[in-house]
Amino acid sequence: MDKNILFKLTSLGCNIFREELLSKHCSFRIGGPADYFIEISNEEALSLFLKTINSDSFYVLGGGTNVLFSDDGYRGVVISLTGKLKEIVINREEIFCGGGALLSNVLNMAIKNNLIGLEIFSGIPGSVGGAVYGNAGSGDVWISSVIKKVGVYIGFKKKWLAKKQIYFSYRESSLENSIISDVCFSLKKTAENDSVATVFENVQRRIKTQPLSFPNAGSIFKNPKGFSAGKLIEETGLKGIRVGGAQISKVHGNFIVNTEEASAKDVLALISLIEEKIYKRFSIKLETEIKIIK
Repeated sequence: MDKNILFKLTSLGCNIFREELLSKHCSFRIGGPADYFIEISNEEALSLFLKTINSDSFYVLGGGTNVLFSDDGYRGVVISLTGKLKEIVINREEIFCGGGALLSNVLNMAIKNNLIGLEIFSGIPGSVGGAVYGNAGSGDVWISSVIKKVGVYIGFKKKWLAKKQIYFSYRESSLENSIISDVCFSLKKTAENDSVATVFENVQRRIKTQPLSFPNAGSIFKNPKGFSAGKLIEETGLKGIRVGGAQISKVHGNFIVNTEEASAKDVLALISLIEEKIYKRFSIKLETEIKIIK
């Protein structure tokens, strides 16, 4: 990157790191160094960055909870939204938050202000931007159901999109080529807030059904229509299979865990094995849910 741009970003409050290990910034704890890792702290800095960077040479990292980075790292710039781009503000029955805000922090703020509508997302890790981009959800309830509008950068220009202007479906949205800088959630006020009980139940369910004691990136595959990817994997007898330090979880078949210094190569080998076995037995092509960044 140009030294003048780096200087300007630093003067705007950004933190810039050279050869930063990406394993430090994702829940899988896997990944080599990025050429640059930049913490973008405000919209002025974000706009400047987007005006001066080639769109093919950077990656926007949310909470890092559904991503697998290459062992060789990333040849380019990885950015993380911090500072003002993580702020959370309540306005009556609406919550305005930066795309870098953690979903768990937004949920906590909602509970404190007797606002309901987000409690079903308790236990889902990651940033608001990542959750909206991937239309996070559980069962038949998706985060798109409580979105009012989204602030996005397309190119280096910002615009607000109403919910009806965005296409949402299972684990995806039409926001692929944009950067989510802001989200406005529309919730409901309640006098008798039993959200805490709902949150506790959701968290306890995840503790019982997911391998939270090992580094992982959540569900590896999307559920094929009419099927559970986890159950398909379990029916093939693949639970517990290891490659290097990576293992198909013994707790949930759709999770791969990092048991001891797993490499991306180990994880990719298990992904290929699962895809091959599932297709051979069920004639179903699985689609990865995690983002594989090379």
